[in-house]
Amino acid sequence: MRAKILKTTFNLIGKKSVKDVSMREIAEACNITKPSLYYYFKDKDEICYTIVRYVLDDQNKKIKQYIEQNMPLKDILTDIFQKTFNAKLKKSLGFFLHMVDYIKGVPALEKKFKPLKEENEKFSKELFKMAAKNNNIEQNKVDLAHYLFESCLYHIVFAPRKDINLEPKDIAMSILKAIDYKNC
Repeated sequence: MRAKILKTTFNLIGKKSVKDVSMREIAEACNITKPSLYYYFKDKDEICYTIVRYVLDDQNKKIKQYIEQNMPLKDILTDIFQKTFNAKLKKSLGFFLHMVDYIKGVPALEKKFKPLKEENEKFSKELFKMAAKNNNIEQNKVDLAHYLFESCLYHIVFAPRKDINLEPKDIAMSILKAIDYKNC
């Protein structure tokens, strides 16, 4: 039942803002009573946190796989950007867009979600540390590479698709050229 609640909430919030989705609405969409919903989750914030945790854990696991497979950085970045474009086209980024708006300016929520964000950043930064370890990026450019990567992801997620005139491979190559990557 927890999985159904999470999936249902993800879909509801993808269509509306987090503020506009109530626990009653989640319970009704799951065909359960509100008390039953509260048996599984204490509030909507806990449901949202669990969803974000699950998605970020999955992303971190994928990044670990990239590192373990020792894939070329160009291929890794291209794959990540392609998956982000695909999620945008499938409109499955709606949940995260609404979550960002919901969390902003609410200190308790920002504090709760901060460790998740930091952990995800740590894993994505590992990609660039791996490249530095292999002498493909100068050590002093790891932070720049990560910043460019995060900026491009942010732009893909938040910009209208029509405003993004590059393909994922082109975005990856632009980052690699900007940091003087040695194996383009």
